[in-house]
Amino acid sequence: MQMKGDEMIRIAIVDDDDTDAARTSEMIAQYYAEHADAEGSAAHTRTGDSAPAYIITRFADGESFLDDYKAEFDAMFLDVEMPGIDGLETAHRLREIDSHVVLVFTTKMAQYAAVGYDVDAIGYLVKPLEYFSFALKMRKVEDLVAKRQGVTIPLTVGTGTQYLSSHDVRYVEVLGHEVIYHTEKVAYKVWSSLKEAAALLEPVHFATASRYCLVNLEWVKAVTNDSVVVDRQTLPVSRSKRKPLMQALAEYYGG
Repeated sequence: MQMKGDEMIRIAIVDDDDTDAARTSEMIAQYYAEHADAEGSAAHTRTGDSAPAYIITRFADGESFLDDYKAEFDAMFLDVEMPGIDGLETAHRLREIDSHVVLVFTTKMAQYAAVGYDVDAIGYLVKPLEYFSFALKMRKVEDLVAKRQGVTIPLTVGTGTQYLSSHDVRYVEVLGHEVIYHTEKVAYKVWSSLKEAAALLEPVHFATASRYCLVNLEWVKAVTNDSVVVDRQTLPVSRSKRKPLMQALAEYYGG
């Protein structure tokens, strides 16, 4: 699955070795140069045309990567052996706040090859990187990123920030001055309004079920005269919102 031509993949390289980081960047550039779209337009970095296929940001250590993390990346190549906190610890801390980014480990030591699956890494690459193996892994990265395209929702939870993928949200409801983002297992409560939530979710497939609720069309299982089944939850649908909801569903599945 290729990324659509108008979508840009944001890639982080976290590696303390300048040579290794440059090699990873070169591999990415080669991959996109070889996988230009059918019209023959070459892929390019931020220094190229106005619509780059990818952007790379390099970090020299785990601390600088995690500092003031904004969940802005689609994928990352994370070195295991780094001074300070190593790649494994960096990954564990990352997954506490972001379950969305596609993660690949890079390592000079083959014994690390079997680690990382508890942080949902899709695998590892052994340094020095070899292009054929890299290209296979990069294709898998692209496939996952394409499937996970959505928006990242920053939620202030307690004294910290939780980054939530819109794909994971089943529905959003408002109770008083609190907005609740319902996922499979957790309901995240934030001080906000449904209008603000709708603005955050405007780029993706959410529709209004009532003045108190937005539903993710990805998770809608059925609609009746006065209710909608979202995943395993039955929610009320107001009379005035039923027709727009049905139209949104038709467009979602038709498109």
